[in-house]
Amino acid sequence: MEDKIISFGIPGIMSCQQNRFPMLFIDKITECAPLKYAKGYKLFSYNEWYFHGYETSSPKVWNVIQVEAMSQVFLMTFLSSENSKGKVAMSNKFNKVQFLRKIEPGDKLELEATLDSYRHGIAKGSVIGYVDGEKACSMDCIIIVPDFFEKFQHALPQREIDRTNYNQSVQEFESFKENNFELYNTDFGIEKIRECLLNKYPWLFLDKVKGIYPGKSVRVIKNFTYNEHFFPAHFPEDPSVPGFLQIETCMQAFLLTFLSLDDYKKRETADRSLMNVQLKRKIIPGETLEIFAFLDRFSRGVAKGRVESYVDGEQAISFEVTAIVVGELDIFKPKN
Repeated sequence: MEDKIISFGIPGIMSCQQNRFPMLFIDKITECAPLKYAKGYKLFSYNEWYFHGYETSSPKVWNVIQVEAMSQVFLMTFLSSENSKGKVAMSNKFNKVQFLRKIEPGDKLELEATLDSYRHGIAKGSVIGYVDGEKACSMDCIIIVPDFFEKFQHALPQREIDRTNYNQSVQEFESFKENNFELYNTDFGIEKIRECLLNKYPWLFLDKVKGIYPGKSVRVIKNFTYNEHFFPAHFPEDPSVPGFLQIETCMQAFLLTFLSLDDYKKRETADRSLMNVQLKRKIIPGETLEIFAFLDRFSRGVAKGRVESYVDGEQAISFEVTAIVVGELDIFKPKN
């Protein structure tokens, strides 16, 4: 029997998933075989809100927006099925996330998502994105449907919250003091953060730096309050921080590890890859995310490191990252 192939415009997409303006990043699903695959696209226009949150003359589509667009097309592979239509779905894990080219206003990102398995409310699969036929981004992902997953989870032995990782992150951060690295930890609020990053409202997601060792590590907090613009668009009946904004918040903390160096302040950066992205708990209004970012290697404008974050000592999101300082590698290319 052949698969039933269907397509969706915006009303159909919104009947399947709960993302709404300004957090809906698909324009059309062109082809979908429920519980198998989905194809769709996102058009990018300079009028969109996130293009204006970065001080640059050359606007680009943020990599986490690409992650969210890929995720939303992947959602359609299983939320288009009758049993799952309209259910809340939450990001759980991303891996092998690659960003292969710059995407700009006026571009069309075409996305192809494949569902490998869907059991107990756990969907596993992969997504690839193209611009003008050129591969632009890709990732493997795991997304859960809480209504189904929690029923399965309740049958498992319940574990107490483990704060071991938090204690280890604090210990690693404080080890720089023992090694006599210079610590900046006083009066490092929004003004000083903006002296380092090009981000600005509505795309600046850090509130205060609690401690920083430039070129090594940073400890920073982000308070989430219901007044933030994304909460009404992300499950208004049970608001939570979208997974892609959790990633972006942690990415901004990581960028501070090297953009706090005098020679790199206000430099433009680009993410190249994310590995082992794990979103381990829901974050809701009224909670504070504490982030530890560690710069493991920084050479020729290529930064590699790790991020761990917590809410009240409970692990929230973690990943490994490679980012670059735009234009820095060109200095080291052989001249003709």
